[in-house]
Amino acid sequence: MKSIKALSALLLLALLLGACSSTPGNKPSRTKTAADEGPVAAAGASILPPGPVLPNPYMHNKPALGRQLVQRFEQATSAMRNKQWAQAETLLQQVIAENPKLSGAYLNLGFVYRAQNDTARAEQAFTRAIEVNHTNLDAYNALALLQREKGEFAAAESNYRKALSVWPWHPESHKNIAILYDLYMGKQQEALPHYEAYQQLVGDNDKQVNSWIADLQRRLGITPKPKAAPTVAEPVAEEPVDEN
Repeated sequence: MKSIKALSALLLLALLLGACSSTPGNKPSRTKTAADEGPVAAAGASILPPGPVLPNPYMHNKPALGRQLVQRFEQATSAMRNKQWAQAETLLQQVIAENPKLSGAYLNLGFVYRAQNDTARAEQAFTRAIEVNHTNLDAYNALALLQREKGEFAAAESNYRKALSVWPWHPESHKNIAILYDLYMGKQQEALPHYEAYQQLVGDNDKQVNSWIADLQRRLGITPKPKAAPTVAEPVAEEPVDEN
């Protein structure tokens, strides 16, 4: 049973992070130069809080749920992985009816609507996920991504900043707000420290972000300095806890 739950948690985590993360895609290439930007922070200077990484509040406030509700939640995520959207929606609505304070159910419901191009209901679901649990970092990111796609850049920025105010060590929030600044708001000098914070949190494994950082440093006329020491951040996901 433990191995099954562990596998379910990993799959749910991949689903949540994959849906919340955003990449530039085929958007216009970066064009600003150092002359356009003015003074910038020194490369390698970390905007992360000093000291050890504090616990992710979302991970440390897991709800205790009954076995039947846990099973229904897992069935819903399984249906999502299989792109059985109608079944997933039905199961998630049942979970919400039984426990309307389960933020992760609203978040996944938003992903179901988004997969079906129902942007309005997806936005409502993501907003509700935040209302019932203001520490749901994935919900802030999912909502911000929708807002970015609609051209509501200030609203998207606000939600990324809210996520980082909840937990400043959230890698995806740093990455996504950096993309927003870099490609959509013309704030390259503000983008760079967030890219670097993301890199510090996840290491050098994300080669795409590494190349973005190098390109942005070149265009801003910055000579790379030694990187800050890697910081280990916890993953973000909500896994219902079986109290039985």
